[in-house]
Amino acid sequence: MLDTNQHRHKRLKAPSNYAMTRSMHAVFTIAAEFPQVCVEHPIIFVHTGEKLPDGKDMISPVTLLGLVVNENLRVDESGKWVGRYVPAFIRRFPFLTAQLEGQKSPNLFVDVDYEGFSDTEGDPLFDAEGKPTETLKRAVDFVEQFDREQWRTRAFCERLLQLDILQPMTADATMPNGENIKVEGFLSVDEEKFSKLPDATVVELHRNGMLMLLNAHLLSLNHVRELVELKAERIAVKDGKLPAKPAAPAA
Repeated sequence: MLDTNQHRHKRLKAPSNYAMTRSMHAVFTIAAEFPQVCVEHPIIFVHTGEKLPDGKDMISPVTLLGLVVNENLRVDESGKWVGRYVPAFIRRFPFLTAQLEGQKSPNLFVDVDYEGFSDTEGDPLFDAEGKPTETLKRAVDFVEQFDREQWRTRAFCERLLQLDILQPMTADATMPNGENIKVEGFLSVDEEKFSKLPDATVVELHRNGMLMLLNAHLLSLNHVRELVELKAERIAVKDGKLPAKPAAPAA
């Protein structure tokens, strides 16, 4: 947990390396970032393991970053992010909130092993009087906003389940070396069911902003092909059929 006394002299340096996300093939996505994510990444849905009061399995939206478990195709060998948009789930790092037992409000935690969290580099988190600096305030605001947005995202997912317009999503891709990759275990909107929703429901979804989220999700599915191409390229480099791309210059 972030502590004024224990971490008073700590500084925070913005990440220039995303190697810590190499095993993240999918990350939770809040509704507010759908418009940004859909331009570059697939947005799909997964079961969370939680049961709703009506017995249905709760779902959650995720940004798909890789085609197999523990492989993020959006991070290259040097740890540089491949692309423009970094999901908010990752941009929270190294902070997150969690509510401890017996406490009324969540606490702010920090990953002390993060290389950008040190005594020497970056912007100070506390001033000489031990008060939060603007750097820390911005980080806290971002994390708190992310947490608040989770509730809107949950309401969106519950409405999707009520509408019963989701279907299992599967995709097969054969790599240049003959390897077959099957993407499964995800859910996407069934466009036929979506198109048959009553007019009154469509108007409701438009007015509460959910129609835009649904369209962003459907638009984003076009980027699955891009992930296939990134995977094929990575395999070709590994097999020596393509030269490795030079590392991007440091920011």
